[in-house]
Amino acid sequence: MKIKLVTLCAAAALSGAAIAETTPEDVVNTLFDGMRAGDGSVIRALVVPDARLDRLNGDGSIRGGNFERWISWVDTQNDGDANEQIFGVQTMSRTDELATVWAPFTLVYKGEMVGCGVNQFTLAKSSDGWRVVYGIDKHEPKGTDCNAFRAGFE
Repeated sequence: MKIKLVTLCAAAALSGAAIAETTPEDVVNTLFDGMRAGDGSVIRALVVPDARLDRLNGDGSIRGGNFERWISWVDTQNDGDANEQIFGVQTMSRTDELATVWAPFTLVYKGEMVGCGVNQFTLAKSSDGWRVVYGIDKHEPKGTDCNAFRAGFE
């Protein structure tokens, strides 16, 4: 069985008090570290069971989904296949227990830019630390210049 360094690092970072001290942005960054590593267990450790992961389509409809579907896909990827980079991240929070992270992204798959858009995650903090309870994304239309899209946030 192949053990990935990222899994070991994530397990160490997610133990005990370390979880309580992470920020919502740290959690979202670690989600995408897990994606880049092709390691769904990293993502699963940061998401509450049965959390929804939806997509807002260009026509305004919502395609319902869940994190398990994404995690299953991530587990089929090799290290470095899927490289979603977030930037211009904004976090909103009124309390110490609830936050929203807004994160524009570009997605490179197997070396080719395949898309860009915006992720939005809702996180809640419990005695176990910050966990994602909901996510939704909106991709830019096909043909969008994703480098220009990113430059607009930086």
